[in-house]
Amino acid sequence: MVPLKSPSIRCIVSARYRLGRFGNRMFTMATAYALARLHSCHLFFPLPMLEDIRSVFVFDLGPFLLSVSMFKSIWKNEYHPMKKITRDVICQYIPEITHPNGISEGSIFEVKGHWQSYLYFDQYRDDLRNRLFVARQPLLEKVSKLFINIYEQKFNFKPQFSLENHQSFKKQLAQSNWTTWIGIHVRRKDFVLLNYSSTDEYLFTAIDYYIKRYPNAYFIVASDDKSYCKNLFRYRSNIVFTPRSFSISDDIITLSLCQHSIITGGTFGWWTGYLASGEVIHDTMYISGCEKDEHYYPPWFRSYLNVRNHKNIL
Repeated sequence: MVPLKSPSIRCIVSARYRLGRFGNRMFTMATAYALARLHSCHLFFPLPMLEDIRSVFVFDLGPFLLSVSMFKSIWKNEYHPMKKITRDVICQYIPEITHPNGISEGSIFEVKGHWQSYLYFDQYRDDLRNRLFVARQPLLEKVSKLFINIYEQKFNFKPQFSLENHQSFKKQLAQSNWTTWIGIHVRRKDFVLLNYSSTDEYLFTAIDYYIKRYPNAYFIVASDDKSYCKNLFRYRSNIVFTPRSFSISDDIITLSLCQHSIITGGTFGWWTGYLASGEVIHDTMYISGCEKDEHYYPPWFRSYLNVRNHKNIL
């Protein structure tokens, strides 16, 4: 009989519940990863969650990811039981979890709910951006063709990009003298009904802010309402759109490759800005639902109010 509690397993962080949409699940998985790293724990995700995230991102967790069979054997072990702790959170930051021994030895700590605070995982942001939440090669190749087509159509120039990996392609886009890429995510359909959608004024103010900063600014828009966006920006020659054939997977990779971001409400847009890792403008009027907005928006996210005040000063 295989020993069910291996001496090498100090503790386990698990996320067994596939709750919310794609952006919500990214928060949960990033938090679980960070807590496991911080406390030298192993990590467990059920196969549907892993398959879902790995349909888009590399998300290579290495040897500290437990298999389903190993996790089940430890969970059900009656002879050497590990203490099971479940924390069900809705957008709260609980600092004591990140303190030394915040997850004690011999415990299985289960994250459940919506862990929408960047403070849990921000110290591992380089891992998230450069190793975990990076495009799988087929998606990278698909999205690269979009950028190449834009250069051909707008500048009559076909760049020769190396597609070695996500970060190398992103670096090549940033080094181009032709454009400074600004990603825009516009969430509308369900948010219009909830009165959470951003105003046209917000979008145009944010766009004008970047145009003043970067004379070669070019914008690429992803949205759940492409018809609305195409009509809204129909007179702007420096704004292009992801194709209707693009899935949300293609959209998030496209926007994460940009240098800077404009985001509306919701976790999907939040992650496009966080992964792009440049300057991010977010809509102050959107109510995140978090206990404290500073736990949801990193300090380098630039709020709409700051951008509007900047515009009024000029």
